Amino acid sequence: MIMMVLLSACGIQKKGFLSKDLTPKLIDGEHYVYILPSGEEAFVEQFDYASEFEDGYAIICDSNEQCGIIDSTGTIILPYSFPDLWFAGEGMYSFRKNNLIGFIDRNGNVRIPPIFGGDGGARPRFSEGKCAVIDSTNSFYLFIDKNGSKVFDRVIEGTLGGAATYYFPEFHQGLCVAHDKYRFGYINHAGEWAIPPQFDQAHRFSEGLAAVRKKGLVMFINAKGERAIARSFGAIDEGCCGFDYGYFQQGKVRVNLDSTQSDIDIDDPRYNYRKAQWGIIDKKGNVLEIEDP
Repeated sequence: MIMMVLLSACGIQKKGFLSKDLTPKLIDGEHYVYILPSGEEAFVEQFDYASEFEDGYAIICDSNEQCGIIDSTGTIILPYSFPDLWFAGEGMYSFRKNNLIGFIDRNGNVRIPPIFGGDGGARPRFSEGKCAVIDSTNSFYLFIDKNGSKVFDRVIEGTLGGAATYYFPEFHQGLCVAHDKYRFGYINHAGEWAIPPQFDQAHRFSEGLAAVRKKGLVMFINAKGERAIARSFGAIDEGCCGFDYGYFQQGKVRVNLDSTQSDIDIDDPRYNYRKAQWGIIDKKGNVLEIEDP
């Protein structure tokens, strides 16, 4: 929806669009524009790279791989000035220099210099005021605040993810996935175990529930670590990005309904992902929809 253009004593004031209505589109193999649902171009400006909008802002980059930020009026609020800029949540952005990651705020102030590693297919994000980052040797995770200070002593030895894609755990509803020698549980904001490490894999909390896995069996637990849904579900192929099982949104989540291989570890060659039967369940485990195979 286009907002009304206002006239002021200073002349015509630029007004914008709802950011959800702005979609980046590559138009000539070299330049991006933002397209409205009508198919019209929102701004006259073209960019060498343009991201989707997040929280009302988007990242743009020039041919020298220097990046900046625009708002939903198309106004550049941060000039091209940082290499490989990306969203880091809660008003923060990560950038990469000499293969290390640092952080700026939306005004371009360097809040944390580029001293962290882990730029392997994913970027760290702030959640509930904290951010899991990887040390410069890519050996362990530590948790920092928006000034780069370590927030508690616990570190997570070893990295997460598959196929050289790092996975950065985040806090959701006060809990964050962590592991002890790859037995997974959840820590709280003090870095203490709220749910002791006992699972083969674990995913983020959403709407009070989280998916966890033992061998080929997936179940949903509550914030006390108790099983919340009686029904069990099948595992997923974790080769690309680790255990990314999805999370509840408006009381629904997509799951693998086939649990017939629950006694087989997913790393066992006998495990057959082609037997997966996808569907949608509610928070009581009721099947709302079954997808066509």
